[in-house]
Amino acid sequence: MNKTETVEAVHTHTHTHTHGELIKRKDKNNDITKENIKKHNNIIGFWKFAFSLIIVIYHINGSANSQNIIFKYGYIGVEFFFLVSGYLLAKSALNKKDSEISLGNETFNFIWKKIKTFFPYIFITYVASILVNIWAHGMYNKKELISTVFDLFFMQASGLKYLSVISHIWYISAMLISMIIIYPLLRKYKENFTYIIAPIITIVIGSWLSHNYGTVSGWTHAGLVYNCLLRAFFEISLGTILYKIAEKIKLINLTGFSKFLLTIIEIGGFISVIFIANINKPKLDLDFVMILFLAISVTIAFSEKTLLYSVKNKKFIMYIEKLSLPIYINHTWIITIINKVLPQAEYFLKIFLVIITTIIFSMIINFIIEKIKNNKKFISKIKKCFVTNG
Repeated sequence: MNKTETVEAVHTHTHTHTHGELIKRKDKNNDITKENIKKHNNIIGFWKFAFSLIIVIYHINGSANSQNIIFKYGYIGVEFFFLVSGYLLAKSALNKKDSEISLGNETFNFIWKKIKTFFPYIFITYVASILVNIWAHGMYNKKELISTVFDLFFMQASGLKYLSVISHIWYISAMLISMIIIYPLLRKYKENFTYIIAPIITIVIGSWLSHNYGTVSGWTHAGLVYNCLLRAFFEISLGTILYKIAEKIKLINLTGFSKFLLTIIEIGGFISVIFIANINKPKLDLDFVMILFLAISVTIAFSEKTLLYSVKNKKFIMYIEKLSLPIYINHTWIITIINKVLPQAEYFLKIFLVIITTIIFSMIINFIIEKIKNNKKFISKIKKCFVTNG
């Protein structure tokens, strides 16, 4: 074999080997995707989307002229997200293997991963909110405009006094701050946290909020922190308890009739919350009843023991679930636009226009962000602009 043939043979072998590796890698990624779809919880995914829309309607009510509003207590959707966040936090922390890195470093990595997920959406809605507010209400003064930068650091629920243009993002701020405290406690004390510490936190903070406010809604400075941060700490801790309960239910071999009963209780809990949230009466004071119903339904949904768990069309549910985050983050400036352009529009028409516009925008934003994330070459070029390999 001459030199040229040898080079060609090596090149062909390398090319074939590389091509084979690519196929294996692609097959592996497909298997992971299929496994994720198989394990996906359709019930929780559906309710994430539903409660994100209920929160949108609740925020529309703030500028509604109609007396016949719906979802007067739609803020309860946030409680659903806190409970689910607590459950998933416990699932992640308690199933993670012990590593050699410090607990502080591990906690930072956990929070940093979440920040990287949220930040593109936060940045987009931050810029859009400033521009839309200037167009709709006039220019900010320089001091106010500069202070809004704290929004990009998730400081809405921190207690820091500044002008927030995306104050509705307090939920994400409160969740991150709470997780900075709860995650290392979960990692260090493991089941002792869910069995002992979390119940104490839930009872003490929940009772304090009930006694002092009678509701979990509102944004009041409670001396040291905002009550919304205590709200997050209370409900995320409760969510970690739900994880252990759901795991115990998973171990029980249930009959078809038992699964049917659980399905009825689960659906009944969610529907009851929607019904109560839709009661158009002042000072209802049923927040903690709704939280109880949500806790029961979320636990049953995560137990994987209901008839709805194996429902088909998981790809569709996963898709609309992914829309819940950009819907929640971006809807407020879209409400401002609709109110400015159509100030006299009928209430239900506004709801329709805001929801449709928000969903379409969320679909576009998700598509763009996913494309950028999956473009490794583009991300590598961006990194090279700021970080050298040497």
